[in-house]
Formats: sequence, structure tokens, C-alpha cells
Amino acid sequence: EKDNEKVQYVEKLRNALDDYECEVTKMKIASLEHAVADCFKSIIRKPKFAESVTVDPETFETNLYDLNGVLIPRSVLSSGEKQIFAISMLWGLAKTSGRPLPVVIDTPLGRLDSEHRKNLIQNYFPQASHQVIMLSTDTEVDEELYRDLEPHLSHCYHLVYDAEAGKTMAENNYFWKA
Repeated sequence: EKDNEKVQYVEKLRNALDDYECEVTKMKIASLEHAVADCFKSIIRKPKFAESVTVDPETFETNLYDLNGVLIPRSVLSSGEKQIFAISMLWGLAKTSGRPLPVVIDTPLGRLDSEHRKNLIQNYFPQASHQVIMLSTDTEVDEELYRDLEPHLSHCYHLVYDAEAGKTMAENNYFWKA
């Protein structure tokens, strides 16, 4: 009889834990949706382009909605807007985790127009993490964008391939900066 009571308690506890897990997941998903939407709005160059993001708790499929709650199909997004959305997802995940996560991003500005580049330089990189490593080409960050980014830089390296030595060397500067 005592064993049966214990089994019943365990079943009740299991049900309570399942309910708790479901509620915590809903709360985390809601927090993630809000964070991603805020991040997207802070770096997209089109004001009032999108208002909200949803994340399906089962499949984790994400959707973007306009001010009227109408789904914005990914097919209508430019490649730059898709990139901005992807960066917003990563930024929102990092914010929602509550943990300091380093960010490494390769050629983040390559597909973007000048306004999106400026928004990323001013609104994303200074806040993305405690540690951001950005790998760029010589055409991504011009002198004006570099000046905007410079107050947030601790180190800057130019990777130069030495054909004779067959290796890449790191120089302590940025492409055109002496």
C-alpha cells in the first residue's frame, strides 16, 4: 500500500514537472520572440517594417509579422534583410540566455547596403556581447564606419598571406590604417 502511494506521488510530481516545463518553455519562447523583434527593429533600416516575431515551441520555426499582424514571407526579404533577421535571431538568443556569449562573425557587412552597415556598426556590434570578433574584407568597413566602430575596438589585425613563407601573418592594424 505504501509503495502504491509512492507511485501515485511520483505520477503527480511527474505531471506537475511536465506542466512546469511547458510553462517555462512558453515564457522563454515569449521572451525570445520579444528580444528578436526588438533586435530586428534596432538594426533594420526600414522603420515600422516589422513589429513582431513568433517562434513555434515544437518546431522552433520563426516568422516575422508586420504592424498589422500579417506574415512577412521570407521570399519577399532581400538577402540583406534575411541576414539582418539571422543576426537578430542570434542576438535575441544571446540576450534571452542571460549568459555572456562571445560572438564571432565573418564578413557580416558584405551583402548589406550602407544604411544597414551603419545600423549594425552603431546598434549591434557595441552591444552584441562582451567579446565580439568580426572578420571583414577591405571593402566592408570604410574609414567612416571604422571611425564609428573604433571606440568599441580593443584590437584590430590585418591578416596578410606571405606566399614565400606559405603562411598568414597578423599585422597590428586595419587594411588601410597605418
